[in-house]
Amino acid sequence: MIFPISLMPVNWLLESVKWRFLLSDIEKISFFKSIKAVFSGITFSIFTPNRIGDLVGRIFVLKPENRVKAIFATGLSSFSQLIVTISIGILSFFILILYFSFPQITQNKLLVGYFIVFFLILTVLIFFFYFNIKSILKFLFRYKIFLKLKEQTSVLSDYSLDKLFVLLALSLIRYSVFVFQFYLLLIFFEVQISLINSILGISLMYLAMAVIPTFALTEIGVRGSTAIFFIGLFSTNISGILSASIFLWIINLAVPAIIGSFLFSKSKF
Repeated sequence: MIFPISLMPVNWLLESVKWRFLLSDIEKISFFKSIKAVFSGITFSIFTPNRIGDLVGRIFVLKPENRVKAIFATGLSSFSQLIVTISIGILSFFILILYFSFPQITQNKLLVGYFIVFFLILTVLIFFFYFNIKSILKFLFRYKIFLKLKEQTSVLSDYSLDKLFVLLALSLIRYSVFVFQFYLLLIFFEVQISLINSILGISLMYLAMAVIPTFALTEIGVRGSTAIFFIGLFSTNISGILSASIFLWIINLAVPAIIGSFLFSKSKF
């Protein structure tokens, strides 16, 4: 149990590194200030759907003139994490279809076909948008309605391909921490499952969580049900799966939110 808990600070330290890396061209901040901003963002995020409040919660550590640009930079960070989540989830879905036979998933072949086409199109689109942000913004700025945001969104055009790849790499490392942390908790709660099968189940669960609108305060129920469905494909220990899911939510969201509220209350914002 100690090891999964010890991975919580690793997870959020990685997110702090990502955010500080993206802000390097907007405003230089200390590593401690970056950590404080990330925890404050978690506190704000629990009251908003799919944690979008995280975008606003972080910017209070920055100078007022840099806050709008920072929102777009933070959005790019979240988008990179979403790309990793969706890509690995889709890959896991294909592996499940090709190498496993679960009636719960494969009994409706037409529906599975629709999902495959949808996921392929989605994958192409998200990578296209991510690596062509500069061109897309240039196209949008031809219209007056978007031209008003040119100054604030210009930061998105400043990121080179190298930086975008580094951002994706950091997001992948952070995703790996999430998955390994969940796997260790499954083992702790005596869920008999191999590492490969747990990766497939957890990745599919995160894919579902990425597309289902939730509030962090109610996310625990959705997380538990999706975990039971996908990880339950490989194990019948429902109570163990649910316990691991709840404990992961406490470690990675509830505890950081409490820390963030304390840090924010002590700040002079």
